[in-house]
Amino acid sequence: MSQKSLKVAHEEIQQKIFKMLPEKWDRLYLYASVIDHFDNLQTGEMFFFYYPKGVLKKNPVNVYEVPAKFSIDEKLYFGLSEELYDSIKKLRNECSSNHERLWSNMTISIEKLKYKVEYGYEDLNASEFDNDARHIIWKYKYLETPYGSLNRKEREVINKYDNAKIEKTKIFELPLYTKKVSKKLKDMKKPKQNLTFVTEEKIEEMEFKKSYIPKSQILICKELLSKEKLQA
Repeated sequence: MSQKSLKVAHEEIQQKIFKMLPEKWDRLYLYASVIDHFDNLQTGEMFFFYYPKGVLKKNPVNVYEVPAKFSIDEKLYFGLSEELYDSIKKLRNECSSNHERLWSNMTISIEKLKYKVEYGYEDLNASEFDNDARHIIWKYKYLETPYGSLNRKEREVINKYDNAKIEKTKIFELPLYTKKVSKKLKDMKKPKQNLTFVTEEKIEEMEFKKSYIPKSQILICKELLSKEKLQA
């Protein structure tokens, strides 16, 4: 790929990463793999973590926990995740079209306003490490998981990895995308449920008149009123 097309492809990936971040952050790390099979079938995975900005926020946040944590619509948010992964596969397919050596996995690191990409060429179909083991190794390496905090199984994986002969990765850096991202996560917030609190007499009147207030809200009101009677 030419430097220009490479830059454009990675700018697209950066934009889609930034769309998935719900708060200010200091650094992030993303892993993605693409495995080729027969009949042009591709499988793989993607996950990434970011570190929120702030002195007290030292633990990384798994982006797949963002919808629950920030009340964001899961379907829309995971749609962004699929778009990001599609852009990563698109980058790899362009490398294939240009007869470049294909990578099987990549790690993107963004920290101190630097965008770094690390390509791995290990044959994941024949790897001695399964998906779970690769997760352990990646988190230990990039999220700096303390060795002392690992359980027995995780330590065995790390020790095995340290003694394994794995081909070196290819690393390069690109400028960080600085333009504003148009789509905001706040537009994906789940709508709040507006409750109408009324008296017991009003409920009976609404039910009789088939009021426009949703039945679910009437039932909630009834439940609250029942609790008040019990407490009284």
